[in-house]
Amino acid sequence: MSDAGVVRYPLLAGRSLALVAITLSALNLRSAVTSVSPLLLEIGTDLGFGLEAIGIIGMLPPACFALFGVATPYVVRRFGLEQAALIGLAVTSAGVLLRSVAGNPAEFIAFSGGALGGMGIVGVVMPPLVRQYFSDRLSLVSTIYLIALHLGALVPPLVIVPLANAVGWRYAIALWAMLAILSAAMWAMARQRPATKAGKSLASTGAPAAVGVLPKQVWRSPTVWNLTILFGMTSWNVFILFTWLPTLVLDAGYAASFGGAMVSLLITTSMVIGIFAPSLTIKLRNPTAIVFGCAVLYAVGYGGLALAPQTAMVAWVILLGIGSSLFIVATTMINTHSRTPLGSAVTSSFVQGIGGGIAVLGPLTFGLIHSWTGTWGASYGLVAVSLAIIGICGFRARHHGTLEDDIERYAAHEGNA
Repeated sequence: MSDAGVVRYPLLAGRSLALVAITLSALNLRSAVTSVSPLLLEIGTDLGFGLEAIGIIGMLPPACFALFGVATPYVVRRFGLEQAALIGLAVTSAGVLLRSVAGNPAEFIAFSGGALGGMGIVGVVMPPLVRQYFSDRLSLVSTIYLIALHLGALVPPLVIVPLANAVGWRYAIALWAMLAILSAAMWAMARQRPATKAGKSLASTGAPAAVGVLPKQVWRSPTVWNLTILFGMTSWNVFILFTWLPTLVLDAGYAASFGGAMVSLLITTSMVIGIFAPSLTIKLRNPTAIVFGCAVLYAVGYGGLALAPQTAMVAWVILLGIGSSLFIVATTMINTHSRTPLGSAVTSSFVQGIGGGIAVLGPLTFGLIHSWTGTWGASYGLVAVSLAIIGICGFRARHHGTLEDDIERYAAHEGNA
């Protein structure tokens, strides 16, 4: 589970290119989402779509992450982890560029789906690549990866509105394709330069071999199922905030640029907590307190946003940002819930694929309920249900079991039957 007891090598020993590629890839995993959300009203005015279409666009990230996440194991089996990352980044860059020239809502949504689908592939293969190259530095590299992921979400909403005002929204969103292209180039070079023992071979050091870890067997794992629901409900809330926080800020009487700043504040707060979250999650035998704490902070932040948005908007967003660090905890738990790169790959695909599917309806229903009722109250009621489910999952996650443990228990039970 942790990197304790594993032979440790210098961080960059024979794997510096892999570290750069992992970091740059993480920067891409949210940029196609947060570079657009502050501009959706402007883009909608230009292309002719309203709040319902914004809800659909908000639904796209978890939907695409789910669909492509489930399909990623087949890509990995055919091409390998590094090549799968390269393919995902190439698809992302193409989608980002094409949606910048979209002429109608259907094209914009379709090309956005392509960009997000590529991100779904990359997101699934990153945890097993971290374990494959850095199983002796799991806490440190997990922290680097997750901070980079948050930076990639943080910067776009902070600069996208001024950038769009200067060059237009089309050029503003097209620029983010350059980051995906650079990341793909790093993996292309990494494929041509195999890692030393300090890189790839560490995957088998200090960890028992995977026991028949196959996609069909992960469906029987209560440990992975609980993590999947936790990840899904956390993503449900993260994507609601990514999609609707700028609109909620506007409805409270603030300017559009302030809405983008609040998305950046949300992500910054989560990122700061993320400096400590992976190490703490790996070291703690019982992560229940972390999950409960984040759920409570979520509840207080949402409550303030609903009841007193003009009183302390910044404070409510900070609390929501701390609560959103639960995403970092759940992502880290993909590697605490597996012992090998193969187990991590299967767990990552299942958790992010099925969990993304669970999160699909969050942004869409949050907006639709508002459209039906004319207020945000019932939408916040939906959020309350998701937080209750998070609490239940936190109670069930009282220790770090692994997929391999569940498979061994199932095999022993079958053998005794």
